[in-house]
This record gives sequence, structure tokens and C-alpha cells, in this order.
Amino acid sequence: MTKARLFNYLAFPVLLLAAVLGLYWVWGLLFLWWLAPSVISGQTALVFEVQRDEDPILFWAVVILWALLGLMMIAASLFPDYAPWLV
Repeated sequence: MTKARLFNYLAFPVLLLAAVLGLYWVWGLLFLWWLAPSVISGQTALVFEVQRDEDPILFWAVVILWALLGLMMIAASLFPDYAPWLV
């Protein structure tokens, strides 16, 4: 089993547990994790794959969305009094 495949098998139950326990920072880290490969490869996913060369505006909008969602989830975990939507 490759390292990436093993990581996926470990990440799946961790993400399920994080969802059940309301550990939003774990999801925030996942959103931020998606940024680097997207920017490096020039492709990301929304509903389907989005190519930077074909749809640069949509590509960067999705990348910025992942960044904002990641930061929001981490901030919501660090400062729960300022994240009433999580209660």
C-alpha cells in the first residue's frame, strides 16, 4: 500500500470522527491542505475538475473559497464565542 493510499484510509475515519465531535479545525486543515496541490497542479475540484488554464476566474474563486472555508473552520474552533452558526 502506498503512503498516499494509507493516509487516505487513516484520514477517512478521522474526518468522520471530527464531524461527529464537531472538531471543525480538522476540516479547516483539510481545506487548507487542498490549496497547495491545487495551486501547484493548476487544477482543483468543485463539482467537476476546474483547470486554471481553461477557467482562471473560476479556478481562483474555488481556491480562495477553500482558503476562506479553511480559515473560518479553524477560527470557529479557536474562537467559538464569535461563531454562533456552530452552536
